[in-house]
Amino acid sequence: MSSKMQNQIKEMFELQNKLNINTNGEEWINGVTKDNRKIDWFRCIYMEAAEAIDSLNWKHWKDINKPDDMDNAKIEIVDIWHFVMSQLIKEARGKEQKAIKRFTINRRDIFFPKMKEDPQNLIKSLEALMLSALRKDTNKIIENYILIVEHPQYQELWNFQEVYALYIGKNCLNQFRQDNGYKEGTYKKLWNDKEDNVYMQNYIRDTKDFDFISLYQYLKKTYNKA
Repeated sequence: MSSKMQNQIKEMFELQNKLNINTNGEEWINGVTKDNRKIDWFRCIYMEAAEAIDSLNWKHWKDINKPDDMDNAKIEIVDIWHFVMSQLIKEARGKEQKAIKRFTINRRDIFFPKMKEDPQNLIKSLEALMLSALRKDTNKIIENYILIVEHPQYQELWNFQEVYALYIGKNCLNQFRQDNGYKEGTYKKLWNDKEDNVYMQNYIRDTKDFDFISLYQYLKKTYNKA
């Protein structure tokens, strides 16, 4: 693993811990929010995986010629990454370095099997991830997630740098949502008939070397005009 990738992984774990504290309070490590709501990261993972699958054209009875919505599938897969990191940090009792070490050790030992060219492979991979989350098998979750985002067959869809950029973008958007009433139900997710995710993705696609602060300011300016 390159030093650049190591630094990016460290940054993402730090941002995730900070977001969880800001959103749920310090007690999130114990599986509850500051409002005493139970947190189930495993459920978050398999529900987001289901949403990723629903972004793909799998239904035999409806819109059979509709193209896969890969932009949304990528967003859902990055959302899963939020929850994978959260579970790892929770199991490490808030110690980010311990969580990162567990992730990198498991990642290092993953074998990438050969797969036949099949448009259903991504769905099967997501279903395998769902199963590992239902079984509450964190090590298997790491393995199945890495097989999705780093398998050579998927390199035309994304690579680690795109996952990193989308994570920073979605982390920023999640923080912006929380700052603008998302938990209270007052936040407007549709901006001029487009979901906020679309604005975020377009910005990071069009802006070279964007950062958290510049994206946050863009979201604030665009939201206030919507």
